[in-house]
Amino acid sequence: MYRLLHLKKEGKDMSKWTFKTVRLNPQGVAEFVELTKSQEAKIDRYTQALEVAAKSTVANPSYSHYFVKESIGVLEGAALPAGNIEYGICQALHGEESAVSAFRSHYGRGEHKELVLGIIAGSPGNIATPCGNCRDIMLEDLGTDFEIVSGAADGGLALVVKMSDYLFSDFKTIALEDVPPSVLQRVDLAIEEGALLVNDAYSPPSVHPERRYHALIATHRNSFVGARDVMCEYHPIYALRDAVRQARRRNDPCINFVVIVCEDFGGGAPHVMYKDRQHLVELNLQGELLTGVETNPPVYLVTHKGYEQLTGAWKTSVKEWIPMVFTPRNFGPEFVDFLTNYFKTLGGRR
Repeated sequence: MYRLLHLKKEGKDMSKWTFKTVRLNPQGVAEFVELTKSQEAKIDRYTQALEVAAKSTVANPSYSHYFVKESIGVLEGAALPAGNIEYGICQALHGEESAVSAFRSHYGRGEHKELVLGIIAGSPGNIATPCGNCRDIMLEDLGTDFEIVSGAADGGLALVVKMSDYLFSDFKTIALEDVPPSVLQRVDLAIEEGALLVNDAYSPPSVHPERRYHALIATHRNSFVGARDVMCEYHPIYALRDAVRQARRRNDPCINFVVIVCEDFGGGAPHVMYKDRQHLVELNLQGELLTGVETNPPVYLVTHKGYEQLTGAWKTSVKEWIPMVFTPRNFGPEFVDFLTNYFKTLGGRR
């Protein structure tokens, strides 16, 4: 780090990366723009983050062979190597999960400013796209006030993204009388069936009550209700994934709309886990690949007191509420072609 700073003072830029930052336009599309002045002052730190990530030997992706090489640290401290580790059957400790653990092991739980997470991307100009579960752990443990820099190991264009740009909570508030009748019918179903399906003896009701939601996926033919299933080792199935699994078993992935219901916790919209949001996006992608039609179904979020009294309603969409999402499209067009044929084969087996 000292060497990089020294060389910069001499007017020699030794970084093999050039850096830009990302700005989301009103349509949610990422645009590459010049760094801010405060970001320009951290170019050496971004370079160090990518250098340490490129040399990381943590990753061990035995199934996917998809190496995620990362680093994490603070502006004036060491950058620590991290990476993804796969085990079981396509189970993984992701790079960002590894990074959070490494960071807390080294830096402890004090207040740390100017945190930077480095990720080696496949090619120059690739935006890092953390999966939903990684967004959950980073939001929970690192907050929103840090940056993620991604670049190719060999150099070229690298991108700096604020963690807050990977998050979405700007739901549109809607009056209860403006909720479509077909949605209100499913709200009642989600509340009633969700209460029967939930299996959770382990999560304290007073801790993040806004996350204790049920979900309903309405297709053009069916309604699939999901609720969380929690066991003692704390690797739960969330409500949307529970509903997604039912839709996939019926080979019915074409989503019409989605309903999220949550007991009123004192105000505001339910907080649906980003891991759940990602699983919903992938179900929607399955429908898109089978039909050849791009869709972005609406998502309605409703709070209630008991079965009769609804207290609030909000609206977003499957794609809006998880910006810069990680999907099978990240693996390239050849894999998407393979996946399309795979889904079509599933339909023929039923």
